[in-house]
Amino acid sequence: MGLAPDSLAFDCADTLRVASFWGGALGFGLDHDPDDGVLLVDPSKRTRGVYFQTVPEPKVVKNRVHLDLRPATTMAEEVARLGDLGAAQIRYVDEGHGSWTVMGDPEGNEFCVLRAHGEGGKRDIRGLDSVVVDSGDWRRVADFWIVALGYRELEAGEDGVEIVGDRDGDPMLSFVRVPEPKTVKNRIHLDVRPSGSMAEEVDRVTTLGATVRGFIEESGSFWTQMRDPEGNEFCILRGPDDGWSPDEF
Repeated sequence: MGLAPDSLAFDCADTLRVASFWGGALGFGLDHDPDDGVLLVDPSKRTRGVYFQTVPEPKVVKNRVHLDLRPATTMAEEVARLGDLGAAQIRYVDEGHGSWTVMGDPEGNEFCVLRAHGEGGKRDIRGLDSVVVDSGDWRRVADFWIVALGYRELEAGEDGVEIVGDRDGDPMLSFVRVPEPKTVKNRIHLDVRPSGSMAEEVDRVTTLGATVRGFIEESGSFWTQMRDPEGNEFCILRGPDDGWSPDEF
């Protein structure tokens, strides 16, 4: 039994607008445009993809889940490029040990542009650096995800931790302490894929502290909506034992 990251999902009012921005930001291509959403795929095959779905609820608070992006050249050049694609600069942060620029996509979803590797940044992979989750008890939430995904701790400090998987393309997850509690559904969540069956994994992560939010069946597929120990939403998709094959999304 086990789970692996499959894709990221964004809640949107205008899926095509937001997806077009992120396609340009990440260098991903449009693969599928159903009536209710847009799928972007990574041409490098390092990641499974990003899905944008229409929801009726507007964005009302700072996102508790956001993406950190690593530039190929410099932070300043990447901020300018993303601005041309439709992002807005929110603020520049310098904490001495590191600096980054907080930006918002065309619907205000926050993300951070980090320093490039040549500017002293920690990693040299261009594009998506990590998925960042605001947390009240970051240790508790990170420990859940370490066991749920088979990840390992990469680096921890007083206010957060980075965890990573062993597969090429597995996204790094970062959990950071914030004072604000979770009040609304996250607009970005992770979809995970079982190595066996969905039902087995639902049972397993429930014993780890997750809760079931609901079961969805539509368009010939099905999945289970879950919440982690701090209420962050994620979806457990069908596994091979449920009839899923890797050539499907």
